[in-house]
Amino acid sequence: MRKVIAAELRDSWSAWLGVCLGFVMTGFGLTLAALVVQSSLGARELIPEMESDAYTIIGGSNLLLCVVVGLSVVGAATSLVLDSRRGAVARLGLAGATPGGVVGSQLCQLAAVAVASAVVADLLAIAALRPALDYLQAERGAESAGIAVPAVVEPATLVAVNLLWVAVVLVGGLRQARRASRIPPVEALRQSQGAEPTRTRSVARWVRVVLALLIVLGMFAIVPVLAANRGRETFTQIMQLNLFGLVVVGWLLAELMPSVVRPLTAAWTGLLPATVAPQWWLARATVLARAQRLTRSVTPVMFTCGLAFGVLGLPATYNAIFAANGVDVELEHVGAETFLVNLGMPLAIAMCGSVGSLFMMSKQRTAELALLGIAGATPGQRTRAATAEAVIVTGTAALLGLVMVGVSFAHLAYATPAAGFGFALAVPVLPFLVALLVTGGITIATTVGPTLAGRRLPEPRVIARLVAE
Repeated sequence: MRKVIAAELRDSWSAWLGVCLGFVMTGFGLTLAALVVQSSLGARELIPEMESDAYTIIGGSNLLLCVVVGLSVVGAATSLVLDSRRGAVARLGLAGATPGGVVGSQLCQLAAVAVASAVVADLLAIAALRPALDYLQAERGAESAGIAVPAVVEPATLVAVNLLWVAVVLVGGLRQARRASRIPPVEALRQSQGAEPTRTRSVARWVRVVLALLIVLGMFAIVPVLAANRGRETFTQIMQLNLFGLVVVGWLLAELMPSVVRPLTAAWTGLLPATVAPQWWLARATVLARAQRLTRSVTPVMFTCGLAFGVLGLPATYNAIFAANGVDVELEHVGAETFLVNLGMPLAIAMCGSVGSLFMMSKQRTAELALLGIAGATPGQRTRAATAEAVIVTGTAALLGLVMVGVSFAHLAYATPAAGFGFALAVPVLPFLVALLVTGGITIATTVGPTLAGRRLPEPRVIARLVAE
C-alpha cells in the first residue's frame, strides 16, 4: 500500500499544486494568529493588561474564523482535485483497491499536502509576526507607550498549530475522499470523460446546515439577554457577534450551495435577452450544466465578496449609529483598517482559495473552449465565453455575499436598541462596487488566463489530454 500511496503522490503533485495557494494561506493565518496570542500573553507584564487582552482576543478570533473559512476552502479544493483525477481513482479500483484503501490513499495525499503547506506557512508566519504586532499596536494607538510587544515563537506552539491544520485539512477532505471511494470503477472511467458526476444526498451536510442555522438564530436570541444586562461593553459585544456572524452565515450558505447555486444563477442570468450576447448564453448553459463546478467556483468567491462587503459596510454602519445618536466623533478604532485586523486573514484565505479553485478547473475549461473552436468559434468568441463564465461566477458570489452582510445588518438593526441606541444604516455603495470590480477582475484573470496557452495546441490534442486524465 505504501508503494501505491507513493505513486499516487508522484502522479498527483501537479493537481495539488494548483490549489496549494489556498492551503498555504490558511496555514499561514492559523499560525500567525496563534503566535499573536502567544506573544500577547507573554507581554502581560510589559504592556497594559487591556492591550494584552485585546491582542489575545484578536488573535483568538482570527484563529476561529480561519478554521471556519479554511474548512470550506479546503473542502472545495479537495473536491476539485479528486474530480480532476477520477480516472486515477478508477484505476485504483480496477487494480483491486478496497474503498478503505482509496480513502486512505486520498487522506495520505491530503496529509502530505498539509504538512508541506504547513512548513511554508510557518516560515511566512514567523517572518510576518513582528510586522503584525507592530501594526496591531499602531492601529490601536498603543505605539505611544514606546514598548514593543516581544515576538514569541515557541516550537511547541508551531507543532500544535500544524497538528490543528492537518486536522482541518483531513476533516475538510474526508467527505470528498469517501465520495471518491464509493464510485464504481467502470462508472468513474466513464465519468472521467466529461459527464457531471451524480450527487448523493449527504446527511452530514444537512447536519452542518442545521448547526450553522442554530448559531445564526442564537445571535438574535441572545439580544434580549444583552438588553437585560446592559453595560458599557454591550455594543462591543454586539460588534463581536456581528463579526462572528458574518462568517457563520457564509458557512451556512457554503453548506447550502449545492441546493441554491444553480437556481439562483439561472434566475439572474436569465434576465439578459438571448439576442443581446450569444456568448453570455453559451457561458450560462455551460455553468448550469456543470453545477458542481459552479458550486466549487462560487464558494470561495462568495466568501471573498461577503467578507470584503463586511470590512467596508459594517464599520460605516457602526459610525452611522453613533452619529445618529448624538455621538460627536466617530467610534474610536472602528474603520476598514480595524476590520482588516479581524477579517483580513479569512478574506485572504477566501481570495487565495478562489484563485486556486479557478486555476484548478482550467484544463477542463480549456477543453470546452477547444470544442467551441472545433465548432467554428473564433479565438475572440472563445475568450468572451470564458469571460462571461467568470462574470457569472462573480455575480452569483456577489449576490450571496450581499446576503452575508445583509444578515449582519439585520442583526445590528435588531440588537442596537439593546445597547441603548437607535439604528442607522450606512451602505458605502462606491467602495462596494470597487471591491466587486477587483474581485471580478481577479476571477476573470484566473478563469481566462490559464486557457490562453491551450490555443497554441491543436484542439483535438487539448481534448485528448483531458480525456487521458
